[in-house]
Amino acid sequence: MVVVICALLSAAAFFFSIGMGEIWWLAWLAPIPVLWLAFGDTKLWQVLVAAWAAYALGATNILQPYGGLLPLSVLVLSLTVPSFLFALSVLGARFVARRLTPIAGVFAFATLWTAFDFLVSFNTGGGSVATPATAEVGMPILIQGASLVGVWGITFLLGLVSAGLALSLRARSAVPAFLAVALFAANAIYGYVRMSEPPSGSTRVALIDTDTMQRAVFSDSASDTYATVDAYADQIRSLSGKGVELVVLPEKLAIAELAWQSDLKAKLANAARAARVTLVAGFDARNGARSYNVSWAFMPDGSGPTIYTKRRLVPGLEARYTIGDGARVMANGTGLEICKDMDFQAMIRADTVATKPRLLAVPAWDFGGDRWSHARDAILRSVENGVPMARAARDGLLTLNDRYGRIVAMRPAGGGFMTLIGTLPLAEAGGDTLYDRIGDAFGWLCVAVGLGLVGAAALTRRRQTEPTN
Repeated sequence: MVVVICALLSAAAFFFSIGMGEIWWLAWLAPIPVLWLAFGDTKLWQVLVAAWAAYALGATNILQPYGGLLPLSVLVLSLTVPSFLFALSVLGARFVARRLTPIAGVFAFATLWTAFDFLVSFNTGGGSVATPATAEVGMPILIQGASLVGVWGITFLLGLVSAGLALSLRARSAVPAFLAVALFAANAIYGYVRMSEPPSGSTRVALIDTDTMQRAVFSDSASDTYATVDAYADQIRSLSGKGVELVVLPEKLAIAELAWQSDLKAKLANAARAARVTLVAGFDARNGARSYNVSWAFMPDGSGPTIYTKRRLVPGLEARYTIGDGARVMANGTGLEICKDMDFQAMIRADTVATKPRLLAVPAWDFGGDRWSHARDAILRSVENGVPMARAARDGLLTLNDRYGRIVAMRPAGGGFMTLIGTLPLAEAGGDTLYDRIGDAFGWLCVAVGLGLVGAAALTRRRQTEPTN
């Protein structure tokens, strides 16, 4: 009965924090019940089942937005693989704690969970979208370590704090809890200091979206596409004299066949010129049998467009699109990415280091129920690389965030035309954080330390079982 209760407590905490969950502080507590089991005398198979079930049940919150849309195989893997790896991390902590020292077990859980989180990010379908680190975006002061070592530093702290508290409860010793609280406080202090840096400038940004003009996304009708572009162009012109410098529209706002593209680009260029804004708009651009998920970006004088083609596509749903060939940045320092591109931390880091953007303009299209979850993952890229972001997501959130992940302005998309306007703080060009310089070194370090601790524990066990002469 105790095993079941612990599994359900962890499952509930995971459900409301990771994935589609929104309660950031529960992520620090979620592993504690199953780790408390692991550090005790509970049978090994019961710990394994409890840990796997806790994470798997917690992760079922992805079924609401993605069920029926993503391939069944993707959903099954999304529920089972991270759960199995979490359970292995718990078992590794138990093994190391018993064969080496209990404190070593705490570090084993933190490094193993981080190592698995890091290794999963190499998958080409999802990248780092499933990392538990996204839960902490709701408390920006706690995620600034991503600028040092990437999101893996956040996962490591989640694991170390929860394991330290669990060991203290099991061993009735204050030492592990003191270590956990000290590292939590040190991380928060660093976050406070980093976020205290003043901006060097600002820019006024408008995000525009409507859900009432979606026929042009599916109908392949010239009249629908032209009507949609004309309506957006009117909204852009209405911003004239309001001090707006950048306008971002959603991903794939209309189909653009090759024969229509010169007219559509002219309409948008004229609107950008009339409002004196940099304009970034997403289109489903087609050239015969080929389709491209693109951003067309125009300068305030109407010149352009700079064309960026999405490189990371949603499995199954975007199989017909041709993958883009690289990063793009406009002459004024506006970097271009599209929606799922932001789930891949290594690619965005490489883009930012190479192009040094002052901010990112990100057209996006979410799935309604995942709007905060997907926005959070994109916001972590801002923190990692020190780049503010303007993200306009159909069926999601219109968000403006600074380089520290603080939300400047946010509003759910939906209904008729809406325009979110906010002033986005700017600093120096992005791509110059410690994480940009060292890359995923901390992730590899956790792989090495986690495996090293398990290996040392295995050798200790072997020596203990060897007969003495």
